[in-house]
Amino acid sequence: MWEKTYNWLVGRKVFLGLLLGIVLLGQGGEVWLFPVEGEIGRGTVAYLQRGLAAAERAQALAVVLEFSTPGGYLDAAQACRDLILAARVPTIAYVNREAFSAGALLAIACARIYFAPGGVMGAATPVYFDPQGRMEEAPEKVISAVRALFRATAEARGRHPLVAEAMVDRTVAIPGLVETGKLLTLTAKSAAEWGYSEGEAESLAQVLALAGLPNAVVRVFEYRWTDRFVDVLTHPWVAALLIAVGALGLLVELFTPGFGIPGTLGLAALALFFWSHHLAGLAGWESLVFFLAGLIAILLEIFVFTATDFGIAGIIGLFLLGFGFYTAMTGPLTQPGQALNALGAVALALVASLVGFALFLTWIPKSRLRLGGVVLKSAIEERAVGKPSPSPYVGKKGKALTDLHPVGKGEFEGEQLDVVAEEGFIPKGSSVEIVRDEGYRKVVRRVKEG
Repeated sequence: MWEKTYNWLVGRKVFLGLLLGIVLLGQGGEVWLFPVEGEIGRGTVAYLQRGLAAAERAQALAVVLEFSTPGGYLDAAQACRDLILAARVPTIAYVNREAFSAGALLAIACARIYFAPGGVMGAATPVYFDPQGRMEEAPEKVISAVRALFRATAEARGRHPLVAEAMVDRTVAIPGLVETGKLLTLTAKSAAEWGYSEGEAESLAQVLALAGLPNAVVRVFEYRWTDRFVDVLTHPWVAALLIAVGALGLLVELFTPGFGIPGTLGLAALALFFWSHHLAGLAGWESLVFFLAGLIAILLEIFVFTATDFGIAGIIGLFLLGFGFYTAMTGPLTQPGQALNALGAVALALVASLVGFALFLTWIPKSRLRLGGVVLKSAIEERAVGKPSPSPYVGKKGKALTDLHPVGKGEFEGEQLDVVAEEGFIPKGSSVEIVRDEGYRKVVRRVKEG
């Protein structure tokens, strides 16, 4: 009796499942199409991240990634692969007509794979270009890492792992499929024989029919300007410009009262830098932590450890800043040429920001009359009209305990204070007078002896 009841419930469950599927298809459920064409880059990561999230919110029946790509960057491919494996909507790859290199990794990450007649997939060994522009295979360490990535992806989808490895490493041999010394590229026929294809389809409509979704409505998810914008912003030399503007803006803001245009531009540039590299799957929390730690170290150097021109805290701060920017631009599988470009971009940006800041310090004294007193306008006006100062510190005289460049320490009637030089630089031991009280620091002017 229990067996009959169990069988009846199982049969009813299957029937209800089939009925629900028919109802959903009859209502015209959506299948989202993602064309993956041309080079796979960091804009592709932003495109898939945005698209897969939107498809999940729309409760799409499935997503189809249609491949026609020669490959692309490994770090971008790894980020895309992670997005596909983590997707909560069924994923289907349609190889129409080629999915080479990085494209093969993305196709293997999909739950189902279909081939167009004449479709090919594979040839995924990592390569890089030497300084002379010649293409070379990546070092064995990189090949090993990519091979493991392909293997893990195949295992996650229940496919033969050695087939995936043979696409990356020419030392892998599979009897009847590929011999030692050759990279594997699957055709539609061999892919079906080795479990890397669920069938051959001449069109997207046939793919949906084979996948059991013949009545689904296809919705194409297009690239948007934000995806292409990410590609532009993550270019090493554009990223260098953002870093230089960001660092220079914040440094200038530290030595001007209030919060104005330099700080706003600096924060905007740094926000664009980290936002774009985060969307590209590169910048994580660790990059932001390194950046903030470096910023804190530099602030300590400027406002606390002012006894020397630039001490250990400043050096550590610059290193941490640079490391934060570098890790935001590179990943575990970033190719050597890309990593070198990222390193050069960060170094150039930091040097440019320091040079720009040095020029700013020499420009401060000249700008006071020309621009109406960018730094000390209100203090000058108060002294000119004889207004009483609300601060007991204004008018006090003392001496500079350190070189003021322009920040340092001064002593006034036995009290040590953090001060900033109106002129931009005042040597240690000079007589100074407080002309403005900014609360956490006092603005001073050099006065003649006697």
